[in-house]
Amino acid sequence: MGSTARSRTRPAGRADLGRPFRWLWASAAASNAGDGITRTLLPLLVVAHHPDPAAVAGLTAVNMLPWLLFALPAGVLVDRADRRRIVLGSNLVRAAALLGAALVLADDGPLAALYALAFVLGIAETLADTAAPAMLPRLVDERHLERANGRLSAAQIVLNETVGPPVAGLLMGLTAAVALATGGALYAVAALLLLGLAPLARTTREPTPGEPASREPAPGERAGGVLGDIRAGLRFVLGHRPLRLTLAASALYGVVFSAAFSMLVLFSARTLGLGETGYGLLLTAGSLGAVAGSWLAPRADDRLPTVRLARWSLAASGAAYVALGLSRHPVPAALALAANGVFMMGWNIPVMSLRQRLTPEDLQGRVMSVSRLCAWGGMPVGAALGGLLAAAVSVPAVFLVGGAVLSTGALLLLAPLRDDRTPDPGPQKHSDLLDK
Repeated sequence: MGSTARSRTRPAGRADLGRPFRWLWASAAASNAGDGITRTLLPLLVVAHHPDPAAVAGLTAVNMLPWLLFALPAGVLVDRADRRRIVLGSNLVRAAALLGAALVLADDGPLAALYALAFVLGIAETLADTAAPAMLPRLVDERHLERANGRLSAAQIVLNETVGPPVAGLLMGLTAAVALATGGALYAVAALLLLGLAPLARTTREPTPGEPASREPAPGERAGGVLGDIRAGLRFVLGHRPLRLTLAASALYGVVFSAAFSMLVLFSARTLGLGETGYGLLLTAGSLGAVAGSWLAPRADDRLPTVRLARWSLAASGAAYVALGLSRHPVPAALALAANGVFMMGWNIPVMSLRQRLTPEDLQGRVMSVSRLCAWGGMPVGAALGGLLAAAVSVPAVFLVGGAVLSTGALLLLAPLRDDRTPDPGPQKHSDLLDK
């Protein structure tokens, strides 16, 4: 398992990710700002017209349903079509849906219409969030995937989770129509920015030595249509131990994260005695930690073996949940959430980059769709388990048990993976992880 620290051929902080990445980043920033506004706005609209907890819960379920129904077919489409056009089209659909809603739903919001809007937005998000990460290995040098993923993650956290919600509240203070139109305009801007990218034909970038290359479809794969392509993607994931085990760990993290997050508002109110402002500050502490982690994780990956960094970051994230469960004062609770944000990025960014490296070009979309399904498919289960555990024991017990399970699971699930031993930073550095 021992591995010396790796060195980069260029200083990490001076990596030039190139103009194509800058166009993608700008587009992602605009769409994340739209996400942040929309995800806060829709529940507010439901509450304004239908103040029923079941109606609000139903909105979340409808919005997430496309991930369960269409994630795997979306991966097939992403591997068959131009990924840039998929993201561009998804942003245009979201823009049109929100701008249309600004005209017809602002004054009167029938619950069925709001659910339909949430479902359409969920389908578009499923396609965009599958295609965008699959584009990345063809836009930046393989050595800089961690840095590119880190910058995209930072934009997502700042604009989606930190800036978007309060802006949505301010816009709702004006009119719902203005808030809806602002979200639609941001998605339209995101689509326009993608015009700066050339169509991503399969000849965009030749594989570098040691990098998994595009492969010919297996016999009968195309003959099986969409289902055949889905089976091929699942076979690839299940047949490669690094992908299989990291996806299992992601599923575990999704369950623990959703259990903890679903109980955080109760923990803030009952255990820490905080009001709405204090709860918002707790969330801000977690977001700031994640932003810091998006900067630190690529630099740590420059110096540590990828598998070791990911494994111990995930275990440390579990320890941060335990520390949160033990906290009885807002300051240590905020510090625990900030630390969890750092460690979350120390897991997400290296593992995302590792999957992108280990996956052939023609399977990027399907592997990404399986990844999303594993990470997010278990979240409803985690939220239900968190509620049951809190009712049976206590709210802090959710963080204590969940954190202990996450730390133990991370160490056990990822123990079979070997750290790379190659000092060269190129694609060869993960070659030993390709063992089945």
